[in-house]
Amino acid sequence: MEKIAMTLGLADGGSLELTGPFSALLTRTLESPAQSLEAVFPLERGTAPSPAVTVTLSRGNRRIFAGWCDQQTAREDGDGRTLEIQARSRGGLLLDNEALPQTYYNVSTRDIFREHLVPYGFSPSALEIPRDYTAGVFTVAKGMSHWEVFYAFCVRMYALSPRVTTGERVVVAELPAAPAARITNRPGREGLRYLSAEDTVRRASVISEIILRDKKGNYSRSLGNPWGNPWRVVRRRYVIPGAEYATVPTADAWERFRQAQHGARTAEALLPGWAELSPGDRVTLETGLGPAKDMTVWQSRWEWSDRGEYTRLILAE
Repeated sequence: MEKIAMTLGLADGGSLELTGPFSALLTRTLESPAQSLEAVFPLERGTAPSPAVTVTLSRGNRRIFAGWCDQQTAREDGDGRTLEIQARSRGGLLLDNEALPQTYYNVSTRDIFREHLVPYGFSPSALEIPRDYTAGVFTVAKGMSHWEVFYAFCVRMYALSPRVTTGERVVVAELPAAPAARITNRPGREGLRYLSAEDTVRRASVISEIILRDKKGNYSRSLGNPWGNPWRVVRRRYVIPGAEYATVPTADAWERFRQAQHGARTAEALLPGWAELSPGDRVTLETGLGPAKDMTVWQSRWEWSDRGEYTRLILAE
């Protein structure tokens, strides 16, 4: 396996490099702006690092994570000393910080990006959008994080959710349609091999109908699931549109339908080693547990321990 090394930037201005972890887990999820890292390294006796601020993790000669430390825990038992680090990438700042409640007038996507993401280290040139749309009125409600503000604006204006990709690019676009890889164990079939797989159908995730409350306080508008209802689900929701969707209340309903639909049919595949796949990639899944189908990588979890190195993929239709 590749060498795994972590470098901590310490609050006192120093740094500490650790190698040979007991375990490491790197999680990347499609609609979260933050990658998360949990790692446990051996700690030499007599070593008591000051609080860590920054964290980088390398696999071989490649840096696979950079971010800020959320928590560090030093332990000692009969097996020796360890240091556990929990960290998140830059996107964690967008989740941790609340936005100023206010109402924008004639505000564009790039305006929202500059106001809510750029102050936290995202480059002004990092935004990729099909067109810079302008909203006549957009309200930021009390308690919304900066990511929730930007997310809601994109759902309203594009009917698309934004995502943070490699290199801290912020992309608002349709997900790729062409498969980036095939996952299969079929003899003679090229593709990524899996160690285990499962396929889940979850009727309980689907919403069949949403009834929206209008400006007069009446629940007057009924919307059916735009993906249809082949499983004959009966699950109704009464919704008061959020302030950010006040002028386009159907966008709130659409987002609720979409989030529920993503959980309707999922699959999981455990692959050996490091898989060059990212959240948002399309893959063809052939396991024999259901019909061969193209699915989207919803979450990727890289796991490293003394048992080996694996990539666990959570897929959604």
